[in-house]
Amino acid sequence: MTKLFAKDNPQVRFITHPLPPFSYQDNGSLSGFSIDIIQAMMQHTQQTANIQMYPFNRAFQLLKSQPNTALFVIAKRPEREVSMKWVGPILSSGVYFYQKRNSGLSLAHLEDLKHVSNVGVVFGNADHTFLDSQGFTNLSTDKSQLQSLKMLNYGRVDVAPMSELIMPFLAKAAGIDINSIERTPIKLYDSTLYIAFSNDTTDEVVALWQQAFDELKSSGQYQTIYQDYFPTETATATATAKQ
Repeated sequence: MTKLFAKDNPQVRFITHPLPPFSYQDNGSLSGFSIDIIQAMMQHTQQTANIQMYPFNRAFQLLKSQPNTALFVIAKRPEREVSMKWVGPILSSGVYFYQKRNSGLSLAHLEDLKHVSNVGVVFGNADHTFLDSQGFTNLSTDKSQLQSLKMLNYGRVDVAPMSELIMPFLAKAAGIDINSIERTPIKLYDSTLYIAFSNDTTDEVVALWQQAFDELKSSGQYQTIYQDYFPTETATATATAKQ
């Protein structure tokens, strides 16, 4: 069992952002795969905390500015690695660009996307940061992946990067026919998602949360939760969980 927190260890504040099926509002309550994972980890550590949801960029700013704060889920990218501490990995998925079916766009390479009118991204997230660093000047920002997908469906943007694992859930949440959107051959990168802790969080506290997550995997509880949300992706989950 996970070593219990010392009484003088500060309480960690957990925050998340809207990203079905990881975290979303369900009749006024927070639900989702990552919510269930965090709550299970809290049981292992015998810690309790109210999880708060914010738009991604606000949550990311809180992570960087507030002590003893943990944000989930978030992609671990080279530009972020040393500025925060990490627990996971939760899972991995390829991020591809999507477009409206029958849009008439012929897209094969990342550079092709510099010539479309608008590329939809979530403000402040890893996709936004990476594309901005690659010289993209046609980025249109939204508060969430769900909103970005809606803008794609409305024709306000030409393409948008999405995780292939969660794309069907986003379409369902947005009330969009999944067959009206198609994946392009352009892969942005493989995204591995973690829980990120503010850099001032002690190594002891981070290690205890990592131990709690490791126990979820070794006990099979992680796989049980995963199958509740991704019943056709069991093999992928198992491979990722053992990284």
